[in-house]
Amino acid sequence: MNYQILLIEDDPIFTFLLEKGIKHAQLKGETINFTNGKPAIEYLNNEYSNDKNYIIFLDLNMPVMNGWEFMDQLETFASTNNCMVFVLTSSAYQQDIDRLKKKPLVADFVTKPITEFLLKGIKDSIEAKFEQNQTI
Repeated sequence: MNYQILLIEDDPIFTFLLEKGIKHAQLKGETINFTNGKPAIEYLNNEYSNDKNYIIFLDLNMPVMNGWEFMDQLETFASTNNCMVFVLTSSAYQQDIDRLKKKPLVADFVTKPITEFLLKGIKDSIEAKFEQNQTI
């Protein structure tokens, strides 16, 4: 199954490592990079379709439009049926985790650096969700 994978991250080194990890975990799909939430939400406003599955790796702390602002806008049109957000952050504040758990589009909260083991677990949860939705 193919996905559209959006990497919304302002750290180029982390983006590079995440791309390598995604390939190694064999998560198939077109990968598009954004350095903050503003161009990413503009892209999704124009391109979002219920016929595609979206995997979004989202950094919380970015310039211009941070992850929280991005999520607020994404929630106005995206569906949990075809969109999964994996929040990436270097700080694991309990208040952030609690706030994220209340957001239906957020599939998981991932503390940087992300490992190959974590990516394989993410791949498994993505495949389980979207394969389940296909059989309905």
